[in-house]
Amino acid sequence: MTKLKFLPSLLAFFLCALPALGAYAQLQAQKKSPPQTPAIVTTPSPAVPLAALPLLPTSAVRGIDHIVALVNSEPITKNEILLRQRQLEAQWRAQGLSVPSEQELFASVREQLIDEHILQQLAKETGVRISDSQLSEVLRGIAQQNQVASVAELKAKYEAEGGNWRNYQDEIRNELARVQLREREVDARVRVSDSEVDQAMQEKNSADNVTPDINLAQILIALPDDPSASQIAKAKQEADFVLAQLRGGADFAQLATQVSQSSDKEKGGVMGLRSANRYPPLFVEATKNLKVGDISMLQRSAAGFHILKLLERKASSTAMVTQSRVRHILLPLSVNLTEAQAKRQLANYKSQIDAGRTDFATVAREHSVDGSAAQGGDLGWAVPGLFVPEFERVMNALPTGKISEPFTSRFGVHLVEVLERKQAPISVREQREFVRGQLREKKAAEAYVLWMADARGRAFVEYKNGDQ
Repeated sequence: MTKLKFLPSLLAFFLCALPALGAYAQLQAQKKSPPQTPAIVTTPSPAVPLAALPLLPTSAVRGIDHIVALVNSEPITKNEILLRQRQLEAQWRAQGLSVPSEQELFASVREQLIDEHILQQLAKETGVRISDSQLSEVLRGIAQQNQVASVAELKAKYEAEGGNWRNYQDEIRNELARVQLREREVDARVRVSDSEVDQAMQEKNSADNVTPDINLAQILIALPDDPSASQIAKAKQEADFVLAQLRGGADFAQLATQVSQSSDKEKGGVMGLRSANRYPPLFVEATKNLKVGDISMLQRSAAGFHILKLLERKASSTAMVTQSRVRHILLPLSVNLTEAQAKRQLANYKSQIDAGRTDFATVAREHSVDGSAAQGGDLGWAVPGLFVPEFERVMNALPTGKISEPFTSRFGVHLVEVLERKQAPISVREQREFVRGQLREKKAAEAYVLWMADARGRAFVEYKNGDQ
C-alpha cells in the first residue's frame, strides 16, 4: 500500500485501509478535463472511511425518518443515508467535482451502508474488538486533521454543532473493526509467490526498457585496417572453422585461449558481467535471443569476425530512481475551513515567504497541521510512489528551490517546496519488495471483492418502502 508520510501513522493506515466512494472521486480529480461527476459504486466495495469525510453532525440532516432497508433484521434509516450523502457531497465539492444526482447517490450510499452493516455484524460474530487505546489514537489523528488541539476540544466542537459524540465514537470504533476484519479474513491470506514477482519484474523491466546485466565471452579473428578481399575471405574461413568446432562440442574457453586475438583471450574470452549498455550494440543484438550457454552466429565488425557466447544474464543489480527531498505545509479541510479559505491562507503565506518576511520552515512549524510541522514541514527524501498521485504530480513538476501554488489533495490544501533532487540506486531486493507489495495490494483488492460478494450473498437484505 502506498505510504503517506504527511499523516499521523495510524490515521494514515486507517484512511488507506478501506478505499471507498471518496476514492472514486479522487480518481476523477486526477484527470485534467473539466469537473466531472464521480463514479457511482455499483459493485461490493469497502466501507467509506468516516475519518476521511468532513465532520458533519447528525443535526445537519433533518426531516421525517423511516427505515429503508433491513440487514439481518438490523435497520438502515433514510437519515443515516442522507448524512453520508452530505459528507460525500462536501468532500467532492472541495475537490472541484460535480455531484451525482440525488437518486443515484442515495441508491449508491444505501448499498454501501448495507455492506458496512454486514461487515459489522460479521466482526461482532467473529470476536473482533477495538480497544479504547486504539480508538483514542485514531481520534487524536482526526482532531489534528480538523485543526483542533485535543480530542476533548474535538468533542466540544462536535457537540456544540449538534453532534452526538458517543455515536461518533461508535462509528469510528465500528469502522476500525471492519478494517481489522478485512485484514484477518482477506489481507492476511493473500500470498505472492517468487515466480509471480519474477514475472512482474520481467514485464516491468521490459516496459521501462531496463537493460539487464550480461556476461559474454568472445573469440575474435582479427582483421587489419583497410583489409583486402583476400584477407577478409581468409579470416572468415578461419572463423567459420572455429564456429564449426564449437558447434561440434569443442570447449569455448580453450579455443579462445588458443586462437582468439582479443585482449581477453587469456581469460578464455570472458569479458565480464556488466550492464548490457556497456557492451557494443552489435554484441547485445547478436545475443539478445540466446539462452545462457548458447553461441551466436558469426558477427562482423571493423575489428574482425566475432563468435560470442552468452555466459550469464540477470536483472540489473541496481536501478536508478529520482529521489526528491521536499517539505510542505498542510491545511486540512473541515467544517470551518473551506478549500477556498485554505488556498487564500496558503497564498498569503507564500507571498510572505517570497517577500522575505518569513521563511518556509517557520510557517510550517506555526501553521501546518501535520506530523512534519515540528521539522519545518520536511518530509525527507522520497522515492517515486511514496506520496499520493495528486501530491507527486505537483512535486515532480516543481524546479528545485521553488514553492508551488496552493493545491488540493484528498487530505487538504498544500504548499510544497522541492529542496533537492538526486539520482539514487535501488537494489534488486528493494525493487522486488516494492513489486511484491504492489502485487499483494492488487490480489487483496480482488480477493476482497469476491469475499464481500460472498458475505453479501449469505446475508438477508430486505428493502423497505419501495427503496430498491
